[in-house]
Amino acid sequence: MLTELRISNFALIDQLHLEFPSGFLVFSGETGAGKSLLIDALVLLIGGRASAEHIRFGADEALLEACFVLPLTHPLVTRLQQDGYLLPDQQEIIVRRMLSRSGKNRVYLNGQLAPLQTIQDIGQELVDIHGQHDQQSLLLPKTQLKLLDAFGNLENVVARYQGMHREWVEKKEALEEFLQKLRDQGNRQDILQYQYDELVKMQLQSGEEEALSQEYQRLKHSGRLGELSNQAFTALYEEERSVLDQLGEVTQWIHELAQIDAQGGSWVPLLDTATIALREVTDNLRDYRSQMEYDPKRMEVIDSRLAGLQRLKKKYGKTIEDLVELTRTLEQDLALLQHGEEQVAHRQAEVASRYEGMNALAQDLSARRKIVAKHLVQEIKQELAALKMATMEVQVNIEMANADNLFGPTGMDRVDMLLAPNPGEPPMPLGRIASGGELSRIMLALKTVFAGNDQTPVVIFDEIDSGVGGEAGMVMGSRLRQLAQFHQVCCITHLPQIASQAHAQFVVEKTSTENRTLMHVQEVTGVKREIEIARMLGGGTLTPTIRKTAGEMLDRGSSSDAGVNLNESKRKPAKT
Repeated sequence: MLTELRISNFALIDQLHLEFPSGFLVFSGETGAGKSLLIDALVLLIGGRASAEHIRFGADEALLEACFVLPLTHPLVTRLQQDGYLLPDQQEIIVRRMLSRSGKNRVYLNGQLAPLQTIQDIGQELVDIHGQHDQQSLLLPKTQLKLLDAFGNLENVVARYQGMHREWVEKKEALEEFLQKLRDQGNRQDILQYQYDELVKMQLQSGEEEALSQEYQRLKHSGRLGELSNQAFTALYEEERSVLDQLGEVTQWIHELAQIDAQGGSWVPLLDTATIALREVTDNLRDYRSQMEYDPKRMEVIDSRLAGLQRLKKKYGKTIEDLVELTRTLEQDLALLQHGEEQVAHRQAEVASRYEGMNALAQDLSARRKIVAKHLVQEIKQELAALKMATMEVQVNIEMANADNLFGPTGMDRVDMLLAPNPGEPPMPLGRIASGGELSRIMLALKTVFAGNDQTPVVIFDEIDSGVGGEAGMVMGSRLRQLAQFHQVCCITHLPQIASQAHAQFVVEKTSTENRTLMHVQEVTGVKREIEIARMLGGGTLTPTIRKTAGEMLDRGSSSDAGVNLNESKRKPAKT
């Protein structure tokens, strides 16, 4: 619901701060008092087109701010939490819009600068404004389709279809990608085969280049390496007093020392470890010096191999490790070309299988929708008759959404609600109904029918009483009050029959002071509200009789909840 509205320097409004309760709210006042400015402000707050003309004369900026509170279960709360505009367990949505004569308008969502498109998207889910405005979600075929499905309890069928449609789209896209890959590789098959043969012939191995380089260095310096290894081996083992012999003597001396002084006991293990290590080095040197000999033929082989590896690296612009991986990839690509037709057939069968299942579900869903549409037409006609529009013809057309792409995310159907306001006129889409008041009454009928299925928190009716009075006004007021079980309902009205049934009433006045015109809004209760209803009844003359009638109307309005209850009389959709 809309809980708070702040407006500064907007048209005739200097400063305005309003707090709203839930339920059915009406705004009344003399003609030309500026009631429509409140709706204009809300239209801008939910993404309407702004201009410098909206800014109050003499001011550089106008500020519009509204606070909405939604239940945590509302889909919009989940979406805004995912987008980072709402914290967990946060229910308040604060929309702020700054209008500037410089054209640098700014929009904020819960304190964060937000794109106008974001506000427009969420605005459709926050507020429905019915009258001479385009912020009416019910004019959109996609909304009509969604509400038709909800009215007929078809959400589960739609969900099953959407799951099958999603699988079909994924399999179809995968097939198209696979076919494109086959075409691309088919055009390069000769090149792929040549590259694969060249790389396989080289028998590349990871780490080979480094190992060959090390071996080449050993062969190149084999003479000096042989001298060094022989000298080290001789010193360690072959000389008369070799390092190992002397180390053995030292070990015996330390053993004897440790028997006399226990402090030397910790040195013995260190000498033993050193002896083992030196013996291991000696063994390695024995093998190493025996293998160390100059081999020019082997050096030629290594040099040729390294040159070949370097050529491949330069040609392909890759390391040897990358070329090893490329060989595997080329092998897979060539195998794919060899067995591509089999895989295409398999993937095509998967797409066809999903298509058959999706087509069956779409046909079933379309048939169910057509049954529900007939019952929906009956419900709408009943509501229109109650609103004294019994002659209006209603159609709910279900047609193929798109001949080129038969299946969309919601099925194969497009829903259009068509109405003929007068006998003999052709049915027209809702958006082409000429009269704002007439369209508002139609929207009231639709909102009443869809009351339990529409999750828009705030519904505003403008000009709903145009050309209406008496009994029709009483019925409208009753419907609006009952509709407030599901939405916060706001209505601008001149009819006391409607205003008297509201849960709260606000009066809009226009005053002129110091050559300036200002608009004021205040909630009226008690005697002040009775006087306002009396004014609406009798114009400028407030006789005791008119005051008494106004009081009786307010009493009847406050007790009207005992009548029809939309929550209890929720229409049972047809079995499909």
